[in-house]
Amino acid sequence: MSQPSADLPRRVFSPIARNYDGPAAALSLFQYRRWHRFLLARLDLPAPDEGRRLRVLDMATGTGALALDLARRPDVEVVGADVTRPMLAQAQARVTRNGARDRVDLVECSAETPPFGDEAFDALVFAYLLRYVSDLSSTLCCLAPLVKPGGTIASLDFAVPHGIAYPLWRLYTGVFLPSAGRVFSGAWRRTGSFLGPNIRDFYRRWPEERILRAWRDAGIVDVQSKRLSLGGAIVIWGRKPS
Repeated sequence: MSQPSADLPRRVFSPIARNYDGPAAALSLFQYRRWHRFLLARLDLPAPDEGRRLRVLDMATGTGALALDLARRPDVEVVGADVTRPMLAQAQARVTRNGARDRVDLVECSAETPPFGDEAFDALVFAYLLRYVSDLSSTLCCLAPLVKPGGTIASLDFAVPHGIAYPLWRLYTGVFLPSAGRVFSGAWRRTGSFLGPNIRDFYRRWPEERILRAWRDAGIVDVQSKRLSLGGAIVIWGRKPS
């Protein structure tokens, strides 16, 4: 039976929200922010109309790292949305520390029932989202209409490497992640133990080509993907038809 979309991410992320970014960077072997930069480089934002900021939705914003990166761009305002309240609290603290409260609005909501109107945003990004929803295809079909014609949609997630990198990845996710997570906290140990099996199970059910097909079925065109860090991460992007 499918798990309610809000339940799993709240159980996984609420206990680690107050101490998320440092361990997340370390446990990704300090690839975390490099992946963010590659993701944001896929955004092809239009020139804004005079007197109007571009609006970008960062769904599953977590602690707001991507949202703040986006808000640093000229003429951009961001809505960061997440179902996990403790993560949103950390995002709010980050936004306040960086003096970006006039450019970042935070909303508690699910990606499967987003409370936004059609074509409300010029672009959409999301990271580590689709493994936590109950229905991947319907979630994409809910999110795609939020973007204006011609707007970019881009995502980041972990992936399962192919070939000779796979045994190293299994060793890393099966042994290193749980052990290293214990250094930070019991909650991080549990998260480290959860991630490897969760990622493997997701890609057994949703191999890369099936995910790309779901993007296209949601009305997204020019869909492309790029594996990073020996295949341990994947960025997918496309655009709404003009």
